[in-house]
Amino acid sequence: MRYPQLLIYEGDGRVAAQLRSLAEEQRWSLREPRQLAPCLALLERGGPNVLLIKMGRDLERELTLLERVRWLRPETATVVVGDTDHPGLAALAWDLGASCVLLPRSIATGELAEIVLGLMGLNG
Repeated sequence: MRYPQLLIYEGDGRVAAQLRSLAEEQRWSLREPRQLAPCLALLERGGPNVLLIKMGRDLERELTLLERVRWLRPETATVVVGDTDHPGLAALAWDLGASCVLLPRSIATGELAEIVLGLMGLNG
């Protein structure tokens, strides 16, 4: 059996810190790839996966990752979060196949954990 994994693609580690206890409780592997290729490689192993992408540092790379994951690993649930309200970016993330878009990420940590938990359950 493959352990579920939660991948968090962000630059500062803040979202990962918020979800670390959930991953530990659920016995998920929590990974923080910082580049496209390692992130895609981690998804190759299969199993239930949720990828959380924090938008804002490099939109081109972040959107490319979202697009590639949808194309190469359509079974992976994807959550897009960001700190700014940008309706155009939110619409683009939905169009590229995101499972959930939170722009701005104005929900509490507990609510984000519930969303990830739900998506992992659907994915597993």
